[in-house]
Amino acid sequence: MVIHAHIPRSDHCIEPNKIAKIDGASLRYFDHGTGEPVLMIHGTSLADSLAVPLRLYEPLYTDYRIISYYRAGYNGSTFEGDKVSIEDGARHAVDILDHLGIKKAHLLAFSFGGVIGFEAILKYPDRFASAVLLEPYLPREDPKAIQANYDAYLAALEYYKKGDKLKAGLVYMEAICGPNFLSAVHMTGPDDVWARAEAAMTTTFEVDFPAILAWPFTPSTADTYAPQKTPVPVLACMGTHSEGAMPGFRDIQQFMMQWLPNVKRAGIPNATHGMQSMNPMAVGEAAVDFFRNNPID
Repeated sequence: MVIHAHIPRSDHCIEPNKIAKIDGASLRYFDHGTGEPVLMIHGTSLADSLAVPLRLYEPLYTDYRIISYYRAGYNGSTFEGDKVSIEDGARHAVDILDHLGIKKAHLLAFSFGGVIGFEAILKYPDRFASAVLLEPYLPREDPKAIQANYDAYLAALEYYKKGDKLKAGLVYMEAICGPNFLSAVHMTGPDDVWARAEAAMTTTFEVDFPAILAWPFTPSTADTYAPQKTPVPVLACMGTHSEGAMPGFRDIQQFMMQWLPNVKRAGIPNATHGMQSMNPMAVGEAAVDFFRNNPID
């Protein structure tokens, strides 16, 4: 399928032009459109790789109020102190809703942002009508998956220590998402996507990676971590080629399908972990369909 974008390339990126000053952080965000609100939480390294490619699926932006923010440390969003935990990130998501006076929203979150979104629906379930989680990067427990992720991190860290931050990011992203992901980002991201990625690498390596390592959640201890399972309806999305690029996604998908009490799944064809960049039309369609079937009260 050929993606025909009706959005001029020069206007492909909606720049967050507002600032939410919340406890411990100052977050840049945009608030676009009308309808039921959808809060987007981006992943690591590429802060524009969720809201921007999904503009290509027009019903999402015409039928819903889209709220997308740069997480603390990304693209001008700042924070106090020297770290931002997963718990902090979930609280920031709810703080954005409070800042806008929104009592309940849909959630659309990807990868590291999906971890934050997962934490948010566990801790603040009354704030979300539904959650579309695009392969939340929950901790792996299978030895093969752990080793593959560790190897990808070490290979990228070698370049980061040498000061070649963009190369570090590209090596890591290609290891996680496969070689076709970078070309997809080039086509569906903003014009200066690689400059933005290079500027974000300090946050990726020094804030995000330590946060996920310090997060106490694991699938095998999920019942202890969250004895009251979230009632929020969840759509667990997985790229059909994700497991071939990096092992572990299938295990996490299976965990969510077995553990969450109100969950459905969606397979995104011809995509790996960066599914919304590689097949934004399928992701957008799946998300909008799920939101429509789980309207806000």
